Amino acid sequence: MPATTVDFFLAGLEAFMRRSGQGTHWGVTVLRLKSKPDAPTLTQGWEQVHAQHPMLGARLKRQWRGWRWVWETHGAITAPPICWHPAQVLPPDEAVIQERLQGRSSAGALTSPLWMEVFPCGADGEHVILLTWRHALLDGTGINLLLEKLAVGSCTSGPPLLTATPIDKPALLYKRARPLMDRLQAMTTAGCLSAWIKGMPQNGRPEHRLIELSRDESGEAVARLRALCGDFMQMPFYAAMAARALRLLHEGRGWSSPEIHLHLPIQLRGRSRELIFGNHMGAMPLFLDAGELGSLEQTVTHLLEKYREAMKQGMPQASDALTNLAAHLPLSTFIPLVRWTNMGQICSLFHSHTGSFLPGRTEFAGAAVENVFTIPSVSAPPGLGIFVSDYAGLITVTLAWRGDGVSQAEIKAMEQRIRTDLTGMAEERPQ
Repeated sequence: MPATTVDFFLAGLEAFMRRSGQGTHWGVTVLRLKSKPDAPTLTQGWEQVHAQHPMLGARLKRQWRGWRWVWETHGAITAPPICWHPAQVLPPDEAVIQERLQGRSSAGALTSPLWMEVFPCGADGEHVILLTWRHALLDGTGINLLLEKLAVGSCTSGPPLLTATPIDKPALLYKRARPLMDRLQAMTTAGCLSAWIKGMPQNGRPEHRLIELSRDESGEAVARLRALCGDFMQMPFYAAMAARALRLLHEGRGWSSPEIHLHLPIQLRGRSRELIFGNHMGAMPLFLDAGELGSLEQTVTHLLEKYREAMKQGMPQASDALTNLAAHLPLSTFIPLVRWTNMGQICSLFHSHTGSFLPGRTEFAGAAVENVFTIPSVSAPPGLGIFVSDYAGLITVTLAWRGDGVSQAEIKAMEQRIRTDLTGMAEERPQ
């Protein structure tokens, strides 16, 4: 199966994480259910997904003919058994999720890129499902497609046959990538910071904080989103919120970063419902002026202006061309080269809005769904990720960082800023 430029980027990022002691790039999707899921339905869907998708055993390999990256597969994969835990009083806590983000379970190291566990908890029949997944193989869109298969216990067909698109000659790629290369050079000269700078540790454990909005708060956030961005463009609203949270972190540390460098997720592949694995989303670089982030409204307006400017300059095509050029390099040298040309940084922060999980569905394997959200791990640099999940209008924001790279006081301040930006409520001031 042909690999995309974002497959190469995420594989390169994972190679960097491993070499710097940060481990494999994992994510955890949490499903809170009001009752026990039907075991035969869940098991059937789980086994069919593995049988139909050999990508679960694939590895990224360079093909000598054409010098392109492909996913090398080796036939059908046997599904690991679903782990059904004994009943417990409380749902899995942060320590359990942290263990999964480090690629470990109670039985030892995870040996599969997908791992599912079911936890009965509480006295009301509630259950929690943890789905641990390797980010190099799928993204938020793929997770949503996977959940839809598992929800009905059926995956009877595999991915569509994809043909490799011709790769342009390096000279043409260089010409197409030049606008982004010039922009990155200007940004590097001005200085662009993330939540991490040289001298800070990189190999801390993955940490996270959940910001769970109530039904009323989520409704207020959606109303603000529609007022600022309309009904169809959600990403600018959440990207503006993330940029302002990072700007608050910089201000609290006394750091000066003239610009915020975002990777704005954009749709890369067609939305075939059978194309679960392999990454769907690419990234368009945006460069926000830190002085234009005074309010959420101002930031959204500024971001939309920068978005239109980037589209006019062909930044999505330039980003794809630049990564195609980089794909000629050994995988292990990609991120170090990015950092070398960017004063040690990759970007200012990782962020995404994973979309609405299980749209139109109220049940998962026969059990009523309460909420669904994702907790990814992040690398350092940039040392901070802000990810937004949505289920049936209920919004959950995940702050992710590593070790002591972000203090608890900074996390508390960013949480307050995020709640204020999303709901419009007045920000609490320290006494």
